[in-house]
Amino acid sequence: MSFLRNFFGTSATAEKDLAKNDRKKPVRALPASWYTSQEMFELERRSIFSRKWLLTTHKHRVANPGDFVEYDIAGYDFIISKDHQGSIDAFHKSDTFPIHVHVDRNGFIWVNLDASETPEVAWKDDFDGVDEQPRFDYYNFEDYVFDHTWDQDGEFNWKILADNYNECYHCLVAHPDIPTIADLNSYYVKTKAGHIQHYGAARPEQIEKGFRIAVTYFWPNASFNISPHFFFIQRFTPVSPTKSVMRYEVYRNKSSSDEDFNLISDMYKRIMSEDKYLCVNTQKNLNAGVFVNGELHPEKEMGPLYFQSTVREVVMEHHKKEQAAGHEISPAHQTSPSNDTVRQDNGQLQRREE
Repeated sequence: MSFLRNFFGTSATAEKDLAKNDRKKPVRALPASWYTSQEMFELERRSIFSRKWLLTTHKHRVANPGDFVEYDIAGYDFIISKDHQGSIDAFHKSDTFPIHVHVDRNGFIWVNLDASETPEVAWKDDFDGVDEQPRFDYYNFEDYVFDHTWDQDGEFNWKILADNYNECYHCLVAHPDIPTIADLNSYYVKTKAGHIQHYGAARPEQIEKGFRIAVTYFWPNASFNISPHFFFIQRFTPVSPTKSVMRYEVYRNKSSSDEDFNLISDMYKRIMSEDKYLCVNTQKNLNAGVFVNGELHPEKEMGPLYFQSTVREVVMEHHKKEQAAGHEISPAHQTSPSNDTVRQDNGQLQRREE
């Protein structure tokens, strides 16, 4: 725990600066060590990934009774399935303990790995109303079907991926496709409880091509991009302090032509591949000690500032609880089975309530 003692023992100034933050002045970014330390990675597993709600997939991925999909996040492996009564459930892969599930009004599936009968954090605590954004009125989520997945792994901390995704300084130079789908001069973000809404005005001809796009980042590690012809769910899945996997689930509108679907699907593959290159180089600089921690502009870098401030707040709060308790607190740790009965039914993982 030497890293945590050294950092948190000298972090009072950082906490005071954060508390009295003037929104018009630059704010100090997270220290470089938060992107390289194994101890910080383990603390994030306990404080974030084992107790917060995680956007994972959509109900169309498990469309039929008996369907199931395996997932992983920060060393936790689990399964999401649809049982023969039509209920969507989730279970730890190793021991089939049930996991908390929430399906929002648009069909997106969230999990919470907290082993308590009732999770410490309710879905509404962080995401109340996030599925009721007015811009979603342009889409009927029942019109989409699951199409395919694709992944990118790389030598970068998961937070670098989030920092990069939630700002667009680099977009004009690094992503030549983006002006095709949105006006970068109109780009801005709104930060609300638990999420970051991205906005960029589309011209009439872009809307006609199917480029009316709604983008939302859900803290800590997921986002989706919605358009008339397709949507994808993006998950930044940590593997170690300096390795992550960018995972994508792609869905298409049942009425869209191959041409319309492939146009935007292929475009986003190019954009996300370009981001991977940027993030690999950023991690190299952090590993080499080139960067310690700079400043974030409170307006032009509002997305990364909100993301990092939330990381800092959640991690430090959990660390204080562990200090007070005198031991590590791992909310995802299972101690005994609940009164649910878990069994195998026709070769598929199912849960039955007694």
